[in-house]
Amino acid sequence: MDNYNIFIPSYIGHGGVNQLGGVFINGRPLPQVVRKRIVEQQGVRPCEISRILRVTHGCISKILNRYNKTGTLQPGIMGGSKPKVATPIVVQRILQLKHKNPSMFAWEIHDRLVLERVCDQDCVPSISSINRIIRSKVKSESCEARGKTSNFETQDQQCFYCGSLGQPDPHLAFHTYLSDT
Repeated sequence: MDNYNIFIPSYIGHGGVNQLGGVFINGRPLPQVVRKRIVEQQGVRPCEISRILRVTHGCISKILNRYNKTGTLQPGIMGGSKPKVATPIVVQRILQLKHKNPSMFAWEIHDRLVLERVCDQDCVPSISSINRIIRSKVKSESCEARGKTSNFETQDQQCFYCGSLGQPDPHLAFHTYLSDT
């Protein structure tokens, strides 16, 4: 039986021994050699591969599924950012929809973006992203309008969004912004 149990110094990271006696390091992918052995034994039941290589059944399944989907032995990328789905065109349409119907919910905007084919179902911004876009635009526009025209009765009223005194009504600034575009 050819196991991959290798000596892993403790300074490398938090590791341990799994329930099968195999050595692992938390958060680190399996070595390429072990991944290759798993794929070579494809067709054998995952629980058998698991016992032979002393790798958990879940790990075996993940590696085989990834290999079957992508054809690669490489582990997935950790961290990084997802591709940006809120392109300028999408943001503009979100703001237009909100301007035309201020009481429209983010989930309704989400559905409209797909219905109008502004976005595919795969790349439409999440509901929380849509809310964030609307909030940030309202905030930035209300703060930019500061000092131009005050809709407050007194200059000591505080802006709800940024805390500035004498701030114009953010909703008026938002609607003014949209009517200018």
